[in-house]
Amino acid sequence: MREFGELLRTHRIGAGLTQQQLADFAMVSVRAIRDLECGRTRSPRAETVRLLAEGLRLDESSRADLQQAGGRAAGRTAVAPPAPAGSSGVIVGREAEAAALTALLLEGRPGVGAPAGVPQARGAGDVRDVAGVVFGAPLDVRTSGRLITVTGVGGVGKTRLALEVAGDLHFRHGWSVLWHPAQASPAVDDEQNTVLVTDQRPDPRLLEEHPRLRIVVTALAPTGLPGEHVFPLGALSDDAAVRLLLTHVHRVRPAFKPEPANQAALTGLVHELDGLPSALEFAAGWFMVYSPQHLLERLRSNPLDPTSAHLRDSLRRSLSTLDEEGRDLLVRLAEGEEAGHSGPMRDLCVRGLVRRAGPRYEVLNLVRAAVREPVAGPHLSAGVTLTWPV
Repeated sequence: MREFGELLRTHRIGAGLTQQQLADFAMVSVRAIRDLECGRTRSPRAETVRLLAEGLRLDESSRADLQQAGGRAAGRTAVAPPAPAGSSGVIVGREAEAAALTALLLEGRPGVGAPAGVPQARGAGDVRDVAGVVFGAPLDVRTSGRLITVTGVGGVGKTRLALEVAGDLHFRHGWSVLWHPAQASPAVDDEQNTVLVTDQRPDPRLLEEHPRLRIVVTALAPTGLPGEHVFPLGALSDDAAVRLLLTHVHRVRPAFKPEPANQAALTGLVHELDGLPSALEFAAGWFMVYSPQHLLERLRSNPLDPTSAHLRDSLRRSLSTLDEEGRDLLVRLAEGEEAGHSGPMRDLCVRGLVRRAGPRYEVLNLVRAAVREPVAGPHLSAGVTLTWPV
């Protein structure tokens, strides 16, 4: 049998999580995770094992293996702990999105009950730039508004937003929170309101069988299920992105302070990284080596250079959800061609690969870098080609 720490590390790396991220999701201290992974702690408490399994979103088999490695009897847990609130009560820069998503779940049908100042959905095909909702599938009166898919490019924070909202529903409204893979059969209590958070395509029969159930899916693209609300999640605003970047920087350089001399570089950094939270977090680690100005120079030569392999893979998985028409349009946009409104453009926006820039659309810097790769060979001069995952 594998040691608990080794198995925990394998699951964490496989999920693409840092120790800090797993600590946030599982509500376990970073020190506890570090001690477990290095073997200083060999007999974790049953509650700690449960929290870690939920934070990693393990399926039933993997959960049982982790419990067995920890010397605990395998058991099934129906209610997962919601995410802890951020330091300001809501994750940085997502106040409007969190309020809109919470309102949709509380109401259970589209366009009703959103707080003042939060845009509401107007009908089929409506796409909003901020806290928007898209109706991409025929409505079903039995499930309408109860299935919400949060879409966006890899690293934009879909799971973190879903966790924040689940925590709010649990602590403030008394809802039960389920955190199970879609292939599992969650134990739904029909006596109370329940939200199921998943990153897999759910079984639509769950909503028919459990009238008080809501489902939040975090995905790169819509599921296409009847009655689905698609909730596109865009990048952070410049101000929010700088605040988030500084939060992560202070973990590695506690004495770092934004000053007039580095303010322009900080703004340039969040522009080059498209305001993607996971890219900002990873880039913050380079502040141990570079000044903001030097890091910005490196980013301008290759925005993907100081990011993680996990983010690069996530971006390419986002590209893999496109059909041929969408890929062709993205190629043209990446090469500087202008394009008008169309179905494929809408799909690119829903997936977070393209965003509005005034009257035009622009491809995210990181997306452009992910699809352009230098190629050199005996029959080619050094140049750029667009490649796609298979």
